[in-house]
Amino acid sequence: MKVSSICQPHFFPWIGYFNMIDNSDEFIFLDNVQYNRRSWQNRTYIKEFKSGKKKWISMSLVDSSRSLKINEIYIYKENLTHLKNQMYQNYKNTKYFDKYFEFFSSIFAKNLDKDLSSINIEIIKEICSFLGIKLKYKLSSSFNVFEKKEKLILQLLKKNNSSNYLANSGSVNYANEDFFMTNKIKMKPHNYVQSSYVQSKNKKNDVFLEGLSIIDVIFNIGDKASILAKKQKIKFHEDII
Repeated sequence: MKVSSICQPHFFPWIGYFNMIDNSDEFIFLDNVQYNRRSWQNRTYIKEFKSGKKKWISMSLVDSSRSLKINEIYIYKENLTHLKNQMYQNYKNTKYFDKYFEFFSSIFAKNLDKDLSSINIEIIKEICSFLGIKLKYKLSSSFNVFEKKEKLILQLLKKNNSSNYLANSGSVNYANEDFFMTNKIKMKPHNYVQSSYVQSKNKKNDVFLEGLSIIDVIFNIGDKASILAKKQKIKFHEDII
């Protein structure tokens, strides 16, 4: 009984992404799907110190044509300076800033020459290691599958001999549980419920913000981020479909 999750490689994802990896026997990165400027492929949310509200960190791309796949997209090296400035301006007063500023900077710096998909995968691999999460993964590009949406997911699961599919919130919007049941694969939505943690405080807005980048979590609570990443366990029953 193999549990697989299938998702695009996100840029410094939120903690729920890592919980999904922790609940999967194998993770398949959709590394050869179309670039989408409104996705999480080259941006993530942080908490802006001045306003206390959500703020995007977006990476500038050499070419953002929608005809390109994310493993064909490259970023400007100046993004390293932008990322470091954003981390410094918004997290310099957090408890673990000094300890992990270089950790985040170096992960990004050493992968700048790679394509966007590879950059994100390397970031995810390093953070999984930090969180103590075992990441066993494959790339969708290695399966030679050319379907779309739920048919793409189905073929990847079949070729990977996966009997259980842990679906992220994005795929739940178009992937139907009955469709997978008919094809003898169990589907469960991930539905990660984020626990609150101590975030940097601001007189204007001291509300806890959900869905922020793992950057926010680690700068605020350090290695305790591992506890939150592993907190929610999802089980598939072994009954026969």
